[in-house]
Amino acid sequence: MKTFAALLLGLFVAASMASAATPLTGKLVALDAGHGGTETGAVNGVYQVYEKDVNLDVVLALKAKLETDGALVVLTREGDETMDSRKSRVDLAIEKCNALYGRKCDILVSVHHNGNTDPTHDGTLVIYNEKQDRPLAQALHDALIAGLGLNDEGYLNGGYGITVYGHLVSALTEAYYITNNNEAQAWRAGTRTPQEVDALYNGLVSYFSAKTGGKPRGR
Repeated sequence: MKTFAALLLGLFVAASMASAATPLTGKLVALDAGHGGTETGAVNGVYQVYEKDVNLDVVLALKAKLETDGALVVLTREGDETMDSRKSRVDLAIEKCNALYGRKCDILVSVHHNGNTDPTHDGTLVIYNEKQDRPLAQALHDALIAGLGLNDEGYLNGGYGITVYGHLVSALTEAYYITNNNEAQAWRAGTRTPQEVDALYNGLVSYFSAKTGGKPRGR
């Protein structure tokens, strides 16, 4: 029979574990760094910044931040790999989630950065495909707008790209235009990625909090 002291210790440990839980605890998140390898994505010629590198930089930092709060994270690419197709990215995410955790991914977020011929143009856009994807797209969009403070280009039902495949709850983010010289310079200086990662993190906390009826907790 447990002593009273042991019972109190058990209750304290249980309470500590409960308080340490976050809306992200146990959530299985697939992150896709858009482009890669021979597919560079948008390019800033002035600062020689390739979208594929910015995408991966953000994904790796976001993975670390999510895992700190108890999320389970899989990546479609971890280096400068050339991916066969957008569909293969989704297939790989599904395969990794099943192989590592024995279940379907809760969500997939594909991280991109936009391009424009005007080096001063900037803004934030999030794309989704199916009705089930809209709450995720809206949560990420709202957090990016709040965190980066750029022109609002909306969250759009794009009907193309990675959000079409696999019937995963998914969204594709275009946080800013890497062809914007100020953005490329800020990324090279190492100041833009932490801001974007914090915003994406807050968006995911908001999304999962809403699904469980909890209150969002930003950072």
